[in-house]
Amino acid sequence: MKKEKPKFDITKCCYQENTVNLARLCDPYTAKIARFVYDTFGISANAMTLITFIISIISLSVLFFVRTYEGLVISAILILIRNLTDTLDGKIARGTGTITPVGGFTDLITDWLFYHAAFFIIVGYLTDNIFIGFLCVTGYMSREFARRKFTEKYGNKITEVSEAKKIPFVVSVVKKYNLGEVTILTPLALVLIPPVWIIYFVAFMEYSLLLAELSFDYYCFFKKKNEKIEFSAE
Repeated sequence: MKKEKPKFDITKCCYQENTVNLARLCDPYTAKIARFVYDTFGISANAMTLITFIISIISLSVLFFVRTYEGLVISAILILIRNLTDTLDGKIARGTGTITPVGGFTDLITDWLFYHAAFFIIVGYLTDNIFIGFLCVTGYMSREFARRKFTEKYGNKITEVSEAKKIPFVVSVVKKYNLGEVTILTPLALVLIPPVWIIYFVAFMEYSLLLAELSFDYYCFFKKKNEKIEFSAE
């Protein structure tokens, strides 16, 4: 007996805690696109992740091999399509109730380990700034690693600890800068400004935030340690 296709519930397809502001603004529209794609073509969330990965490879290949302004435009268009399909897989999974750990993990791996890393390194190579391209990769990976380890050891996210409430402006900046925002704006940036400025901006932001967050991490740990010592002394 053929298994019945799950129905798409548009009220459940949007990720409520989406930290990417631009993506959140587009949610009402991309949700409708996700429903149309699923209802019309029956494309599953995992299939959409695969499609996104294929488009990513093609866009990066064009960027690397077609070294002309026309190549930048074509790559930018493909990246724009890729960014759209990248939002659809999660929406299809949530809208159809087919969320799986494997699907979510695969989506993250194809995005961060393959697409983002390859994009920054390629732009760095093409502009004779490959070291800056590598800094983009090591910067955001190091910051993500440090954040996860802080949460694991301290017991709370860095932006949600009590100390963070005393510096709301800084926390707001940290929350608003997101590599996802840069990714969404990449197609526009590629055709309007020299690509090298993209990697310089990302490298500067990632390492500035990394150093600031590490300083704050140690401040929280030492303060917590001193509080325990004072409590023990009493």
